Amino acid sequence: MSNKMERFTQRARRVLSLAQEEAERLQHSQIGTEHLLLGLMREDGGVAGRVLRELGLEARKVEDLVTRAADSSDRAATEALELSAETKKVLELAVDEARRMGHHYIGTEHLLLGLVRQQEGIAIDVLRRLGISPEEVRRQTRRVLQESPLQSSAQPPQQERSSSSRRSAEKTPLVDQLATDLTAL
Repeated sequence: MSNKMERFTQRARRVLSLAQEEAERLQHSQIGTEHLLLGLMREDGGVAGRVLRELGLEARKVEDLVTRAADSSDRAATEALELSAETKKVLELAVDEARRMGHHYIGTEHLLLGLVRQQEGIAIDVLRRLGISPEEVRRQTRRVLQESPLQSSAQPPQQERSSSSRRSAEKTPLVDQLATDLTAL
């Protein structure tokens, strides 16, 4: 069986794991666009993290707005988190962004561009409240990619399936589940 996330770069995979962690930490019942935004900010080595920093986003401000905008739920600790409809759409848009750019991988920049193309969800509301428009994000992403086209996630991950990657997959069944959906596109 091939790696379900073969088109995702290591950093993009980490963003998805971080988004799941954020949803769990905030005790939310779904992984929403807001968790994806927080994950993109926490993965600061990628193109998206750089773009968000250069646009002046501060993790603390974003987290405060997310916490206020999203209600926590009484999700049972053993209950598996699922992607919100908006987040599923963001991932579809990220695949489309990669395709439109002629990239054979899905990196943090594609996740970010998909996030700002999705006009619904807490993340886009948070960005707007902080005075950042989708066009600014797109423009800044293009600039960063032109400056350093091989930075961050430009290289697709190698086919590997070590015991540590198997253990990682066991910790992130949601990431594996959503990757199945994306590779079918």
